[in-house]
Amino acid sequence: MHAKICAEAIIKHVLLIHWDTPEARARVARLEAMGYAASFQNRAGPALLREITHNPPSAVLIELSRLPLQGRDVGVALRLSQATRHIPLVFVDGLPEQVLIVRQTLPDAVYSTWTHLGEDLPQAIRRPPRDPVAPETAPPGITSKSTANKLGIQSGSIVALLSAPPDFTDTLEPLPKGVSFRRQMSEECDIILWFVRSRRELQDGIGLRAARLAGGRLWILWPKKKTSGLSGDLSETGVRELGLAQGLVADKMASIDATWSGLLWVRRSL
Repeated sequence: MHAKICAEAIIKHVLLIHWDTPEARARVARLEAMGYAASFQNRAGPALLREITHNPPSAVLIELSRLPLQGRDVGVALRLSQATRHIPLVFVDGLPEQVLIVRQTLPDAVYSTWTHLGEDLPQAIRRPPRDPVAPETAPPGITSKSTANKLGIQSGSIVALLSAPPDFTDTLEPLPKGVSFRRQMSEECDIILWFVRSRRELQDGIGLRAARLAGGRLWILWPKKKTSGLSGDLSETGVRELGLAQGLVADKMASIDATWSGLLWVRRSL
């Protein structure tokens, strides 16, 4: 049975979407040992969709152990395009609560683990969905503006990341040239991204952030209640209330990605 699977798989190209390069390379080696021609990508966006459209693989594997909601968004983008809709999608690993969120959006994809992929992947390739589920709306940052573009990150920008998720910079790829990051807020920063997860956290820190904000722009980001998988008691109304109380001016509101909403603040002109 194993020899039969390898014989079938030897001419099959599988594309792995994985956000950690060293781990992705190890996964590609594992797929090659199973008899597949494998490659990986760790950048979402229009360029990825063009690559898959021009050179469609036999299946797209999407790792959910890192950035699961961004992985979901890649799957949604593939289903929204007529050119890629029938490519089998196989989501691998991930926490059960995150996998559930993805499964609710794409119920007819294949959900597997690296332990069982030897059985599930060839079956997914042999039996692609006849009438694939295509969600009604495109995910943010996939078919429209990139996340970096939404946040106003430009060439040479100095960006402060305050309480950011460890892998958030991966979601900003591809970055404009010369962008650098800081872990603390300072006058040299062009953009400050402050991630808050509760009203108490925002109340405790906004006075200091507002006092230090000079000519830069401050994004306050909070988890989306329905799609982030994170708990929290913040809303746009609450963020606006506390920001205005510090004399800041709200510049614009944005859906940053599947996890975070954001409100951009600047100092009031004298």
